[in-house]
Amino acid sequence: MHLRTAFILALTASSAFALSEERVNQQLEVASGGKLVVDVEFGSIDVSPATDGKVSVEAYRKIDSNDEGREKDYLAQSPIVVSKEGNTVTVRARRTNGDKRWSWSGSITMDARYTVRVPKQFSADLRTSGGTIAANGISGDIKADTSGGKLKFSQLQGPLNARTSGGGIAMNACEGPMIVSTSGGDIDSDGGSGKLEARTSGGAISVRNFVGDTEVKTSGGKLTLENIKGRLTGKTSAGAITASLVDPVPGDVSLHTSAGSIDIAIPPKAGFTVDAKASMGNIRTEIPMLATRSDDDRLEGTLNGGGKALSLRTSVGSITIKPAGSQTAAR
Repeated sequence: MHLRTAFILALTASSAFALSEERVNQQLEVASGGKLVVDVEFGSIDVSPATDGKVSVEAYRKIDSNDEGREKDYLAQSPIVVSKEGNTVTVRARRTNGDKRWSWSGSITMDARYTVRVPKQFSADLRTSGGTIAANGISGDIKADTSGGKLKFSQLQGPLNARTSGGGIAMNACEGPMIVSTSGGDIDSDGGSGKLEARTSGGAISVRNFVGDTEVKTSGGKLTLENIKGRLTGKTSAGAITASLVDPVPGDVSLHTSAGSIDIAIPPKAGFTVDAKASMGNIRTEIPMLATRSDDDRLEGTLNGGGKALSLRTSVGSITIKPAGSQTAAR
């Protein structure tokens, strides 16, 4: 079943430029536990809970160029179509002729926004070839993919798999197994629980107050890791690493950088088996430890009788091990 409500307005802004717009508003009856699919050529996507248990779709597209005819052709060949099959709602805006090429001459501005409200218990598969994707406050299996734009997630519950080819990623109080990656941008996560895998090809990564195993990797940027209650793995090819651990320490810790310093704060009574190496730098510890090997660039031994593994590596930079403050240890 296909449902489409659209209003297309084309007007001439001046003798040189035209402006074509399209608006779609649609409501559909659904049951909790369904799925939303949004698949569009460009534009931002925003998904959040509805207050009435229905799915509501508000879509807006604008094309501003010097060729009103081509604007109308584009909108006609890639209509916004809202459909429902079973308990799955699909919002699609893709060209129907199969031609992925679309050339324009002169100046052009394209903008689109897709705002969707769904029941709180609802999965989502969100795809745009250019634009921000945001989702908050829903529970289900969430997938998000944008070829160029930010990813923003807040208070999600359930598996999350998200990727952007160029943009930052922000997460707040999300729960569940999460895999996020960006080809160029920072990643910032605050709160939440489950399991986190975060990767960026060029940017910093910050993870704070997360309950669960955490693995982060960047090809160029610093790592800031605070109050991680789980096994912690952090790698950067070019950047400093700053970490603070909670008490009791719940898992092994491995922090490696190819170029940068490592500064780690450890609860004073935590038990660790330490293996630290700084190929071109110094190692300093402010916590008494029983050392089995102690050189300027290599430190092995135990803290408080040993325990979880603490592996620290830097090729160019120093390593500092210090006691965590009372505020860090108490969290």
